[in-house]
Amino acid sequence: MEGLTPRQEEVLDLVLASLERRGYPPSIREICDALGLSSTRGALRHLEALEKKGFITRAPGARAIQVRDALRAAAAYLPLVGEVPAGPLRHASEEVEEWVPVPARWGGGGRFLLRVRGDSMTGDGIRDGDLVVVDPDADARDGEVVVALVDGEATVKRLRRRRGALELEASNPAYPTLRVQKGEAEVRLAGKVVSLLRDRV
Repeated sequence: MEGLTPRQEEVLDLVLASLERRGYPPSIREICDALGLSSTRGALRHLEALEKKGFITRAPGARAIQVRDALRAAAAYLPLVGEVPAGPLRHASEEVEEWVPVPARWGGGGRFLLRVRGDSMTGDGIRDGDLVVVDPDADARDGEVVVALVDGEATVKRLRRRRGALELEASNPAYPTLRVQKGEAEVRLAGKVVSLLRDRV
């Protein structure tokens, strides 16, 4: 099978996640909504590419998408451990609510899921209700999206390292950047956001 573009991987992940969680694939409209596409033609083009490359087969009908058995079996399960605000700081719970099936390549390494609440990261395509995959062992570079704990309160933001300070930057201009001077508060990175699962699909 040929390799996939990043956008084609997103579409395949949506299909796999829907099959695992609901037992049937997403509709074309659900794919468009999840990827922020205004036209169904864009979603159809990605599905056509996936079919041509041998990852899926399609038949007439709104949800007639089938995935190769080998791919469908390649799932991992990550713990959903609560919510993290994409907005003002707030405590995040750390109890496992459920184990959620995800594409196998997302698993391992102590990764976990958090449900996002708020709209401060919409500029990065992270919406209220989304599940983010967090890797606690990944090195977060400047400019990457992280889950940060500031004096024990959690938030999901883009990390900026400044001389003598850390900045936690929203991607929605309605929210200010949180700047923490060295020694002003305890800042700990819970992990880097490495992927996203749109729970509605």
